Amino acid sequence: MVTYETRIACIGAGYVGGPTMAVIAKYCPTVKVTVVDISKQRIDEWNSDNLPIYEPGLQDLVEECRGKNLFFSTEIDDAIRDSEIIFVSVNTPTKKHGIGAGKAADLKNWELAARNIAKSCQWPQNCSRKIHTACEDDSR
Repeated sequence: MVTYETRIACIGAGYVGGPTMAVIAKYCPTVKVTVVDISKQRIDEWNSDNLPIYEPGLQDLVEECRGKNLFFSTEIDDAIRDSEIIFVSVNTPTKKHGIGAGKAADLKNWELAARNIAKSCQWPQNCSRKIHTACEDDSR
């Protein structure tokens, strides 16, 4: 069994979470990096030879680290419990209804991730937001 110095979970396997965690895995080989998402299809694509997104060099990078210290899973609660550091990198589309509709970020996905973290944490863990949104958007 491999022993890792640190364990990271990233909730969200999209355009930010997947590539960012692949780079961390590449340059931190003693860190276990687990990327989780509620979409089984997206996780299956990250675990295949046909990644869900394209960036130059990303396929080779993922193939180099996947299964060694980079893992993709739908087991969100397990990844949270197993990690010391948690990144939240979920989709924050523009709100379609209510105050700020058409301008502000819809944070329902971030709220869901936060609730999962609160439910599954077993010890003090560090949590970081890694999303594309203005700081004022989460002032509610």
